[in-house]
Amino acid sequence: MHRTLPRALFFMNLLIISRNSCHTGEVNEGIGEIYPEDNSFPRSLIKVAPNIKKLWYRGTFDDAIFDKCVAVVGSRHMSRYGKQVISELVPRLILAGYSIVSGLMYGIDQEAHKIALQNNGKVIAVLGYGIDYDCEEGATMLANKIVENGGAILSEYAPGSISQRWMFPQRNRIVVGLAESVFIVEAGEKSGSLNTAEWAIKMKKKIYGVPGSMFSSTSMGINRLIASGQAKLLTMKEVEEWSGDASRHEDKVLQSHDELTTILKIDGPMSVNELSRKTGKSVGDLLAQLLQAELKGQVNEERSLWKVV
Repeated sequence: MHRTLPRALFFMNLLIISRNSCHTGEVNEGIGEIYPEDNSFPRSLIKVAPNIKKLWYRGTFDDAIFDKCVAVVGSRHMSRYGKQVISELVPRLILAGYSIVSGLMYGIDQEAHKIALQNNGKVIAVLGYGIDYDCEEGATMLANKIVENGGAILSEYAPGSISQRWMFPQRNRIVVGLAESVFIVEAGEKSGSLNTAEWAIKMKKKIYGVPGSMFSSTSMGINRLIASGQAKLLTMKEVEEWSGDASRHEDKVLQSHDELTTILKIDGPMSVNELSRKTGKSVGDLLAQLLQAELKGQVNEERSLWKVV
């Protein structure tokens, strides 16, 4: 029997996933078990409380991917701003040698996993349900890619376990336990990411908060956490320092901006799909570049068409 969190945490307004929404996913790799007394069990999880009695996993349980980890979590309702932050933050963390830990939930979690994979990074996904269940849109396919690329899927819950409300805050302690630091990208006032922050505070892990607009409901929780001093304000300067590669990255970004603005000047306003066909770049990459160029006042969007200012 697993111990539960204190009542106040237990009744946080987390997502309630219906039993009918879960089903056994198509698993590409076998399921293994590991115990705290095993040599390969992550040392960072030994003192996590409530104690972890066993972990089920998929993928190769490689000690190296647990040596240097950070957690990247946030809102299920990811905005374009949140997507842009992930596209800037995660590649630098990968470049600095970190494995990316998150919860495979729709939104920021899945985006962090995807960008890490795109940058040949190592990924650890910690589930809040049985190791063989698919309770999230796109989770099974993404989990398979994580395994195929040398990452790991972990769960404290046995195969066949259907998600219940109390499992998610329990899962969060494992995410935090694995990580040196926790990065929170977009979190509303009742976001489950704030529960992750509570675990980080208990475990004395550093929390970095990405500030958001005062008008954005998905940033109210993290803005308050930053204002309270419990999370450190994350700036682009600090993000660049994580990789020690700021100048080279900035040159690359400027070249990408120049290429896009040149195309838009010559060919006129275009949709992101048209730009994708013309440049051969993915829509996701282009959106990140366009949003950066928009922040610099180089381009803007009107009726789904991007044009030079």
